[in-house]
Amino acid sequence: MKTMTNPGPLASRVLATTLAALIAAPFASAQTDAAALRRLQEENAALRKQLAEFQTKGVTSPAIPPTTVPAAPASRPVTTTTTSTTSSTLATDEGIQALSPFLIKEDKDYGYLKTNSATATKIGMEIQKIPLNISVLSREFLDDTNVRSLTDLFRYTAAAAGDTRFAMRVPANEATPQGGFTMRGFSVNTLMRDGIFRYTAYSVDNVERVEIVKGPASVFFGQGYPGGVINYITKRATFAKTPTQFSFLVDDNGGDKVKYDHNAVLSKTVAFRVVGAWEDTVGERRFEYKKAFNITPSLTILPFTSGKVKINLDFEYLKEKFNYNDYDWIFSDFAGWQSAARTGQYGTSTATLSNTVNGVVQNTTTPTVAYATYINNKRIATNDLTLPAYTKVKRGGYYIDTAGKTIYDEAFNYTSRGSWSDNEVKVATASVEFSPFSWLSGRAAWVRDVSNFNNYGNGAVTTPYADGVHWNVGLGAGGSGYYRETKTSLLDLVFKYDKWGIKNKLLVGGQKSDWRQLYLGKAAATDVNLAFLPGARNLTSNPDYAVNPKVYDFGAVPVNQVIRDRNNAIKPVRQIYTNWDPGAEISPDISVYWQDDRNALDGYRPSLQSMYANYQGSFFEDRLTLLAGYREEKRWERWQDQSNNFPWYIYTSDMITNPGAYAEDQWGHSRAYQQTIPLDQKGRSSMAGLSFAVTKQINVYASASKLFKFNSGNVGGFFPGPGVGDELSVYQSALNNGGGRFTYLGQVITSVAQAKQVMEARGAYAQVKNESGTNVEFGAKISTLDSKIVGTVSFFRGERSNQKLDDPAKQSNLEEPFNFSTTLFAPGTVGYNQRNFRWRTTDLKNRIEGTEAEVIWTPLRNFQAVINGSWLWTAKTVFDKTRNAPGTAAYNASTPAAKVASDIYYNARLENVPEYRFNVLGKYTLTEGVVRGLALGGGMRYSSKAVVSRSVDWNPLAGGYQSGDYMVFDATVSYPWEIYGYRVTTGLGVYNLLDEKYSEGSFAQSPARNWLMTTTLKF
Repeated sequence: MKTMTNPGPLASRVLATTLAALIAAPFASAQTDAAALRRLQEENAALRKQLAEFQTKGVTSPAIPPTTVPAAPASRPVTTTTTSTTSSTLATDEGIQALSPFLIKEDKDYGYLKTNSATATKIGMEIQKIPLNISVLSREFLDDTNVRSLTDLFRYTAAAAGDTRFAMRVPANEATPQGGFTMRGFSVNTLMRDGIFRYTAYSVDNVERVEIVKGPASVFFGQGYPGGVINYITKRATFAKTPTQFSFLVDDNGGDKVKYDHNAVLSKTVAFRVVGAWEDTVGERRFEYKKAFNITPSLTILPFTSGKVKINLDFEYLKEKFNYNDYDWIFSDFAGWQSAARTGQYGTSTATLSNTVNGVVQNTTTPTVAYATYINNKRIATNDLTLPAYTKVKRGGYYIDTAGKTIYDEAFNYTSRGSWSDNEVKVATASVEFSPFSWLSGRAAWVRDVSNFNNYGNGAVTTPYADGVHWNVGLGAGGSGYYRETKTSLLDLVFKYDKWGIKNKLLVGGQKSDWRQLYLGKAAATDVNLAFLPGARNLTSNPDYAVNPKVYDFGAVPVNQVIRDRNNAIKPVRQIYTNWDPGAEISPDISVYWQDDRNALDGYRPSLQSMYANYQGSFFEDRLTLLAGYREEKRWERWQDQSNNFPWYIYTSDMITNPGAYAEDQWGHSRAYQQTIPLDQKGRSSMAGLSFAVTKQINVYASASKLFKFNSGNVGGFFPGPGVGDELSVYQSALNNGGGRFTYLGQVITSVAQAKQVMEARGAYAQVKNESGTNVEFGAKISTLDSKIVGTVSFFRGERSNQKLDDPAKQSNLEEPFNFSTTLFAPGTVGYNQRNFRWRTTDLKNRIEGTEAEVIWTPLRNFQAVINGSWLWTAKTVFDKTRNAPGTAAYNASTPAAKVASDIYYNARLENVPEYRFNVLGKYTLTEGVVRGLALGGGMRYSSKAVVSRSVDWNPLAGGYQSGDYMVFDATVSYPWEIYGYRVTTGLGVYNLLDEKYSEGSFAQSPARNWLMTTTLKF
């Protein structure tokens, strides 16, 4: 090994420039151009690069201080990410650092500006050279925009739309998004944590930055939709000097939140960090709240002085419970509904709400006709089949008080009191990064993700009757949720080889995920549940108490404790929820009715394996960059895993191959459903793109991507029902009824085998084919030499094909004689008058075309701004087999109502896809005078209309309500100060400054004007 007898000059110049910058920076005047500081940084970076080249050739050097990037002046309105250069390097005992290709080099990053991405290619790569559209939300950006939930991420993101109802929605599986978020017009289901799929828990408290890849990224991260990928980059232990931060947050709704971030360098080889938060806040609606706690300790270890191995260990724990409103006053023709219920107009009659208990009838006269029924009757009576049910939405609700006065309650919460969602997540991660040779780097990671999401009162929405006096407090389905335990392991290897002026980098890797997922069903509701309600032991309110007194003794409710209506009459206990009067009674709590005890049902144990290869090549002195990739995934699934009566009844291994040996009425499974589970699936994705540096500041790029998403099940979707067996029993039942033969679609069937053969020919047994997606885009990126302007503009066309849908026409008795038949089967036998085949189709294609642009502008060292916008001129369904396209023979032969439905479906935009988005966020920091350090920020976000639903009820072609159509302003102010030598910053953010009434997605209204005050102590 060669040694350098006098390595001082090079190392000394690096050290000298560093020290000069560190000394000069704090005394820089407000008029000093940031370019001077950047020139020092660039010179220093060049020297370090030269030094690294010496080291690669075997030349040793004295240690270099690990922090070589000149510090920003104290007045700079940015907070450099705490990972700094250390997040992308491996520091050794001697201070020598080896660059890791998997992490992010941030020497150009500050404030809102982020120049590198870990997500797009799975390798830290300069965004300027990536032939994809990348958005990076820095920690400072997240704080300034008050991002506290997943939907908040979309507020200042172009070509995207959030969902105001997502929080109370129950997640399903990895292919089913929780909520209706869209990016580039398509659903978002690929949510990552440090590049690995995350099932639930999207807390941003422990996040350093969020990276958003616009368009398909399946080749890098697996199956997904064409909209893009969201990746949370978490805070990890670092060897950089990082101040401890303690933050206290309060808002105008009430409650508070505490956040803590502490990094400690325990030795030259071990660093520890812990990030946590505790929250107890309330919402703007009555009964809204959130209680949460999360903590993420992490450990970074450098086991060898060479710095060629780095170990990261972290554990994330999250526990949260919340209730959010997810409905609003949508009854836009309430006066007509009320009048019709009173007069019987449009065939609407006044009904009587009654309960019969042990032969005793308890009546209450209440207009019970549903609003949807009233609107449908009105359509028929007025011969206007296009009439929408919902034309406007207003925050809160209306009801009548005891004096007969109409009350507008803006804080009304439609999510029934006592319903709540609960989420507990435990994620353990271990990763090893290694660089044994200059031409090889690698990363191995192991993740265990345990998520338990529950919702009690799922779908429990409180809605009014027509008189506005009485309401139905929805009990929902009682409760549901999912438990999921996922074990993931991956190995990535990066090979580097430079030859003939071409820099080649090849990533090859594999990933394996195994998970157990259980659907959590509700516990059955019985009369015992009524024992906790007022009136349970009173003979007037509950006549059943005379027959079953012991049952109702369980709740120990006093005999004369009853609910009285506004006329002082005792209310039947069974109408406490179904006939609630908000103008005279306390809002009933449904948690008293639904108890926290449910069965675990409907489980799965899939296994997913991926193999992939990504190539990056730099040609013509780094002016041309080629990026290409291929990925293949395989998925196996064999059985329905249930634990519905553990530990007495536990599924055994032979149930996979012989489910008929286990009686369904004992084990609770479905033989037919078991047979639709076995899957052997394969999917492929690929992409290729080029980026060319026209100048040192401007790159143009083009790329094409192809992706997929697994579908499951067979085309016929056998559905003979619980306790029946499988589809063969349906065939046999028809044979028995016909004396050994029956006619099916013109064919005479004489055996079960023949019937199965006929259904196979129809495709019933074929596996549903996978979804596919494509994206083609081209654009340009700019990054000025002084980094004052960094931006991207892109034009794209994306398509989503083969979405699995039910085929209503083919499920009808007209096209499927086995379904709903009263002639093929004898009454009371298997198959009689029910759906036996759930025919599915994948003949669907949706298309999005548009453009988007984003610029990060920092003209002065104390000002920064983010400006982005999008125009999606196409957002439509190109073809859907289940719908009759206008102009076709099927359309012309359909009913008037079906024609209206088809017209809306094909002529309206896709749901939750605004045509225009425009966002601006900026911040200016004063650099002199007594208010030096005062930062003033402001933002504006605009969205055009977005379709809620392509249905007649929400008919967007005839004035039906659409979300979006808003311009909302936000404002922030912060000021640094000191107390006893400690640095403190207090900030105030006011969001929705002008109190705009709007919805970011769906129909539930977005938050009204609210403020958040944060005080952060650093030491």
